[in-house]
Amino acid sequence: MSPAEHGTSYFGVRDPRHAERDMDRFREDGLNAVLHTFSERDRLYYKETMGEIITASKERGLTTYVNPWGVGRVFGGEALSEFIGRTPDAKQVLSTGETVPAACFNHPEFRTYMRGWVEDTVEIGADVVFWDEPHWYMPEWYDETTPEGSWNCRCASCQERYQDRYDEQMPAVETERVATFREDSLVEFLEEMMELVHDLGAKNALCLLPGAHPDHGLSDWERLAASEHLDVFATDPYWAGYDEDPETYVGENTDLVVELADRFDVESQIWIQGFHLDDDPTTIEEVRTATRIVRESDVDSVFMWGWDGCRVISDIACDDPEAVWQAYLDELSV
Repeated sequence: MSPAEHGTSYFGVRDPRHAERDMDRFREDGLNAVLHTFSERDRLYYKETMGEIITASKERGLTTYVNPWGVGRVFGGEALSEFIGRTPDAKQVLSTGETVPAACFNHPEFRTYMRGWVEDTVEIGADVVFWDEPHWYMPEWYDETTPEGSWNCRCASCQERYQDRYDEQMPAVETERVATFREDSLVEFLEEMMELVHDLGAKNALCLLPGAHPDHGLSDWERLAASEHLDVFATDPYWAGYDEDPETYVGENTDLVVELADRFDVESQIWIQGFHLDDDPTTIEEVRTATRIVRESDVDSVFMWGWDGCRVISDIACDDPEAVWQAYLDELSV
């Protein structure tokens, strides 16, 4: 049974007339949902424009998701963060005392900023707020390194919350209690934001990085799958990034998401890789295989990241973006 929802992420276009043509094309290609990125830059300079683009999407019958693209550098996305430049005290701090270029989930100013982001996102028309790969700072994402054995975050806000919770000073060595505190902090942040989304009348989707590793968000996915504020539970098993076999990797992650979504009565969603794919002869077949695995599963929603094989972002564009995009569309139409 094919998923009821077929979609794609959409970014890089801030001309509503151009975006309207793309939304028309998506509908003609059989898609019925779209994710619009809403970065810090968009919020500052394109808020009303994004509202126009979202309205045009909804007028064409597309369910609209909106994500915090690269906001605070703690969500997925190729976008820069002004917040961490303007609010250096809100940066995450390594156990060695060095700051890193990402906001801390526990810092009150970041919480305030994100509540404002949520309010603006719902105001411009989001049907679903998409919490995209929330994670603590991962230096490997930016070709950077940190001192061996270091961890984050040990900023003043984290230390204060830790002290209040456990009635002891936060250690400089990562203990099991510290690891638990990190996960609790992320869950509490997301619960606060998702509750606000519901209060404002929109839905929540949460996409966790595969692997159930604490640096990737959570080691125990059930904690957020069970949230009373969650509507859609998702993951993005991008096989090429981990040098995995797409059939096995996508299949296992799809089964996991479907099982958790069914158990906690939320919708399930899987994302197909449409970026950083080379022109190897097997690439197109891998895209088709991954999409077929999801299409033949019991998942409710499938999306590709991103539209047209990410051809508009040269750093992550597929070598043959049009072929990747068409493989996804073709497999959905089977």
